[in-house]
Parts: sequence; C-alpha cells; structure tokens
Amino acid sequence: MNSILTRLPILLLLASLRIHLLAADVSQHGWNPDTTFPVLSPEEAIKTIEVPKGYHLQCVASEPMVEEPVSFAFDPNGALYVCEWRTYMQDEFATDQMKPVSRVVKLVDTDGDGIMDKRTVFIDNALLPRTVLPMGDRVIVSFTGDSSYWSYFDDDKDGVSDRKELIFKTGPDSSNIEHQRTGILWNIDNVIATNDVRFRLRDDGQLQPINYPDGRFSQWGLARDDDGRLYGTRAGGANPAQGFQLPAGYPVLRVREHAEGYGTPYSICKVWDDSSGGYNFDKQHILTNFSACCGQTILRSPLMPEYYGHMTTCEPVGRFIRLSRFEWKDGLAMAHNAYPQSEFIRSADAYFRPVWTENGPDGCLYIADMYRGIIQEKEWFPTVVSAEIKARYVEGYRKDKLVDWVERYQRVKKWGMTKVVRHGRIYRLVPDGKKPGPQPRMLDENCVQLTAHLAHPNGWWRDTAQMLLVNKHDLHAAPHLEAIARDHSDTNARIHALWTLDGLTSLPKDVLLANLKHAQPRVRRAAVQISESLLAKHDAEVEAALATLSNDPDPQVLAQVYLAYHSIKAAIPPALTTKAPTQPLLAALIDKDKATASLAELGTSAKQGQQIYQTLCIACHGPDGQGVKQGDKLLAPAIAQSPWFKNNGNIPTLARILLHGQTGPIDGVTYGEGVMLPLAQVYNDEQIASVLNYVGERWHRWKKPVPAKAIESVRQATADRKTPWTAEELNARLKAK
Repeated sequence: MNSILTRLPILLLLASLRIHLLAADVSQHGWNPDTTFPVLSPEEAIKTIEVPKGYHLQCVASEPMVEEPVSFAFDPNGALYVCEWRTYMQDEFATDQMKPVSRVVKLVDTDGDGIMDKRTVFIDNALLPRTVLPMGDRVIVSFTGDSSYWSYFDDDKDGVSDRKELIFKTGPDSSNIEHQRTGILWNIDNVIATNDVRFRLRDDGQLQPINYPDGRFSQWGLARDDDGRLYGTRAGGANPAQGFQLPAGYPVLRVREHAEGYGTPYSICKVWDDSSGGYNFDKQHILTNFSACCGQTILRSPLMPEYYGHMTTCEPVGRFIRLSRFEWKDGLAMAHNAYPQSEFIRSADAYFRPVWTENGPDGCLYIADMYRGIIQEKEWFPTVVSAEIKARYVEGYRKDKLVDWVERYQRVKKWGMTKVVRHGRIYRLVPDGKKPGPQPRMLDENCVQLTAHLAHPNGWWRDTAQMLLVNKHDLHAAPHLEAIARDHSDTNARIHALWTLDGLTSLPKDVLLANLKHAQPRVRRAAVQISESLLAKHDAEVEAALATLSNDPDPQVLAQVYLAYHSIKAAIPPALTTKAPTQPLLAALIDKDKATASLAELGTSAKQGQQIYQTLCIACHGPDGQGVKQGDKLLAPAIAQSPWFKNNGNIPTLARILLHGQTGPIDGVTYGEGVMLPLAQVYNDEQIASVLNYVGERWHRWKKPVPAKAIESVRQATADRKTPWTAEELNARLKAK
C-alpha cells in the first residue's frame, strides 16, 4: 500500500480543486465570493435591518460606549448594566481570550431622550462576565471559568463598584465558554432562576441553591412569562423555544412543543459563514436549519400589545430574531413562527449578531448586537487541518466537519471578517407614533409606591417592584398588598400581590383560600402553587379546597393540584388520575412520573452521572438517548442503542471517546457538527465513569458500575492523544485485538 506521504501531493491537489469548485458553485448561483464586507455605522446598519411594519429601531448605545455586549439587565432606576466580552475571539486564534480585561459597564440616560449618554465601568478587569442581575442595593454577577456568584455594591453611588461579596461558591468550570451557565432572573415565586440552578436569597445575602428536577434548563439566556414559566433555548441543540409547559421548579415535560415548519429559519444574509445550519444556495442565504439560539425574552409590554406573551429568540449566525407565538390547547402550548416564511427582525449585514434581548422599563424591546465577524468560539473555528485528515476526507469522508470549518475560515479571512472586533450596539424596537414610557425611579420609592406598580401594565415594572418589596422585608407594605390580593380586578396585580405576601411570609390564610375560588383560572393556579406549604402541614381547609379543585374545568389548575400533591410526596387524588385519558397535560405529568420512578433505581454513581448528562450531554443526545434532530439529521448518535454499551459496555473504547472526543462519520453517517468534544480537561475519572454508568444503567441494563480506576487506566494509556478519535481508529483497535 502506498503511504500517505507519497499520495499527499495528489490529495492536496484534489482538496484544492474541491474548494475551487465550491467557489465556482457559489458564483453560479449569483453571488460573487470575491468581495469584502464593510463595517457599517449604527445609522447605516439600521437601514439593513428588517423590522415589522409600524416599528423602527433606535440605537441607544454603540462603540466606544459599549463593546462586545453579550448580556444586559436594567436596574430599578432604568440604568443598563452590560456584560462586555472584550477578549472573545479577537482574532481567529482566540489570542488572550482568557485574559481578565473584560468589563461590566453601567449606562445611564441622564436627559430622558432614550439614548444612553453616561457610562461608568462598574466592574473592570473581569474574566468574561456572563450574567448580571441588579437588585437595588446590590448587583449579582457571574463569570466565566467558575459557576460561583458574587454581589457587587456601589456604596458611594458613583456608578463604580466599591466592594464585592461571594454569595455562592462552586469549583472551577473548564468547559467551553459558550456552554457555561448564562442566564439569571427574578421569578414570580421569589426565586432567582438561572440555567441549571434556582436560588433563594437568604437574609444574610447568601444564595441557597435549589436544583431543577431535570438539570440544565437552557444554554444561553432565560425568559419568564406572567405565570412564572421559564422558557429555555438550546444553542447547540438548535432549539429556539423549549420546556415551557409548567412553572419553574417543576419537571420539564417531553411533549411536542413546535408546530409544523417552526424549525425552518428565514435569514436574508448571503454571507456563507455558517457552522452547522447549512447554506441555502438556491435562496442564497443561511440557514437551512437553526445554528445558534440564545438571548430569549417573553414580550410583556403594553406598548406592543399585539406581541404580548410572544417570545424573541436571537439567531446570531443567521443574523435574525425569531418571534414565537404560543397557542394553548388542553393546557399545553405549541410554538409557532409568528412571521411564517419570514422572521421578526433580520438583516443582510454580515456583522449583525444579535445575542440578547430584554423588555425595557419604557416598554420597548432592547437588543444586544455584538456586531462582529466571528461568532464562533475557537473550539469550532479551526484554521488548519492536518494532511492526515485531509487525506481521509478526499478519500470519501466528504462531510468531515473539520475540513468544512477550515474552508469557512479561509473564506471569512478573505472577506476581512476576522478583523471586525470591539464593536457593539444596543438597539431598542419602538412602535411608530407611540411614546415610550417614563424612566423608573424605584430605588427612591417607598413601599406604598412600589406596591402600586404591581398593577402596572408593563411586566418589567411588576417584576421589579415585587423583587424590591420582598428583599426590603418592609412589612408596612402588607396591608396594601392584602387589599390588592383581596379586591383588585386586575389578574396580574392580584397574582403579584399573593406572591409578594408569600415572600414576606405575611399572606393571611383566608386571602389564600378566597383566591383558590377566584373566577380567573390563572389566579386559582397561582394560589394552588402557593398553598403547597400548608398542604404539607395537612391543613384541613387547604386540603378541602384542593379536593374541590380536583374537578376544576381548567386543565392547568388540575395540573397544578397534581403538582401540589406530588411536591409533598402525597397520594394523588383519584379524581385527577381518572381524568388523565381526556387531559393531555395530566397524562404527560403521569408519564413523566413513571419515567422518573424508573430512574430511582439507578446506582449512586449513575445518579451523579445523570446530573452531568442533563447538564451537558442532553443537548445533542437528547433526554431519551435517541439523539436530538436538527433538520433531517441527528446532532449525535442514539446512545440508547449504541453497541459500545452492550454487555456492560466496552469501557476502554467508551473511555477513549469521552476523554478525547470523536470526529468524522460513524458507520457512514455524519452527526451534527461531526465532532464530539473531549472531556478529559473538564471532568475527572469519577465523573466520566458516572456518566457511563448513567447511560449504561438507564438504557442498557448494566448490572455492574464502571469504577473510576478503569477511566484512570485509559487516561494514563492515552495521555499523549491530542486529537479526537475516528470510528475507523476505534474499530481498527478492536480488530487488532
């Protein structure tokens, strides 16, 4: 057999010929790849952005006032705290990416014209700050490389943090920077929600963790609606909306959540720099599938009533923002594209990179645009491919993603995109002919004034007022809250008052009982959730009320009664279980409980692995181990059927895959990005063994758990391995034995 070295000149020539033919193919479809893309000013860029009829964009901040904005949040006085990633992919090599020179900046509109005109550096010299939650007297922040949380304080009110306090400590997180925890908000149940952990803020300022039942809920971003449901997205899983059937803290139901055609994107940008979404040559735009989903927000503003309850999701690879409309039937929601065959907001500009959205106190939708060339972390932005991989590629492995990615790099470098960094814009979407609302001054208001905001038509005002009232522990607010909870005609006001009283531990039982009988099902549902603590104490009046509600006509009230009994591990009333055949939401809950019961039989190591799987692996392999579908292909193999796991598993092979990753097709099939990332630097031997035990015990009936020593042995034997394995290498290794 000829060696690779003797065939290499011919192979490289064939690879070059293929690149040339691809470029010719693009030209034949009417787009000239021999071009560059200019950087546009904010005013010029806005002209390239399509927005709904009757709306327009305003730029409220741009470089140099803000650089590389990845997330932001408003404080109770309307100031904007922005996380800046000043080291993110500043070149194609990610030079100095982990250097601590990033910032959290505070932007203020001092003259009330809607444009930010004052900037202070609130936190300087930080390592890629991820999320920020202003809470009045403090600002909670998290950073890359560590899932801990900190409170920062500005004691002299000059816009610069004076001191910080560690409020939740964890160990280091060495996973990819795009995969770490990113998302934080104050929810209606007085719990701080993040992507994979919920927290109660204790009186001493520390965070008390409460885990989600199903592990990580979302990847980059988090949204909530008026009833406290959380809405997640998966960037890697290319899912613009997921897990939104039940309020936060309850199980994620595995039901169909997307209408037919929902997963088809409609971008208008012709720049062929996609990662996994595919380029549509016929329509000359990306994407054929979603590639990145992040920065979601449920719109809750009276300034745009036609969109109230809809959700925005950013797609920075496709240069657009999806608007999801939710239809509720039998208690379950289905997401639809609110703009069929189109998108809510989209641009042809190569550098439009929306990554975050928020409701503003003025009723407008705010958008963070990183405005940059590269929107892919270095892990998925290789610049070279070895001759060995090229040889395998030319010999038939045409879909080897590593080669495709390098070709993409060569294109975007040629177009000058790798040099477009340190920009950033924050826009707001404003209805034509409507004046945005006033700037809030909640930090200066007393409890009576704050209580009045619970009836505000803008959800941001209601949420912020509730957060301040609960955290101030000012019981002078209780009589005013009680009056709202007893008599107010506005459903949202009444629900917020109930939860605020609950947060102050000042909710009279007769007020709760009265709201369990309220005419509005949303109020009854909230009252049932709040009543769980009394149900746990076997309160006779609450038990009688819930027994009556077991025959409620509303499916979501029925589901909440089921969840109330389930949360305290009490027997479910027969009136509920007998309704399951005609109640899809109840049926889904019962199915979920059956699946959860089977997991209770897992061993100790497998249960630990379940947490890692639900945090990391689930995005590609799916909750059922069958793989997540993206377009017409799976992102990862169906490990529930993998032959590597049969007969208690081929541990040396499985350990090699988890430690060093795997690339290329498997049995002729290419999955997702074509590569599984190595975990050797992320997880220790015990953790990797636990993941294998979870998969093995759950789907392959393993009887004997894998010990950490087995992983340690493989780690030592393969310590010199620098690249992911291929299926051919793994199979050849077995044949050699």
